[in-house]
Amino acid sequence: MKTKRIIYIFLLMICIVKGHRLFAQKKDTIHSFKTVGLSLQIYPAGLISCVTFENYVSQKGSLLFRLGINYADRKDYSPYNDNEKGKGFGGSMGYRKHVPLKLGKIVFGLHCDIWNMWINWKNDIGEPNYTKGQTYTLVLQPWIEGGYFIRLKSIPLQFGITTGFGREINVVTNGKDVGQGWMNSLLLHFNYMLKRT
Repeated sequence: MKTKRIIYIFLLMICIVKGHRLFAQKKDTIHSFKTVGLSLQIYPAGLISCVTFENYVSQKGSLLFRLGINYADRKDYSPYNDNEKGKGFGGSMGYRKHVPLKLGKIVFGLHCDIWNMWINWKNDIGEPNYTKGQTYTLVLQPWIEGGYFIRLKSIPLQFGITTGFGREINVVTNGKDVGQGWMNSLLLHFNYMLKRT
């Protein structure tokens, strides 16, 4: 079952990288640029802070790459343990579609994250049979994104707010089972334009 999940996610990642060709225009009509930035992704069981790099491959399409740290605090959300907290590192790659609207643009995206997570779990807290431990998981997280960005005219800065919906999938687990499943999140973005052609 886990092997099938890995194959599905791998195919999704290939589609993301190749997908921009479906939207790209002829080179002589492309006004492309690159941005670097910061993003904060808040979800019910934690938050993710990232450094981002975005490469525009057409007027309305871009490839997004993120590197960051994932802080998890699952409280009692997990069906496996009474309390789960941890952190890890990883990144993501994805494709965004940009649609100009008034002072900014609407964005739609398809992404896939990979996280190395170390989760500290506790059970029967305050009871005689109290137990605790740590589990390592390799998490794949495919997700979709949508939201709005505003670009400042006087300086090359962009601010954005988006929402994401996806699924955490524990493809490798060393230790006791820990939580996974569907998740919704709110993302805040700050980008600086590096180059324009």
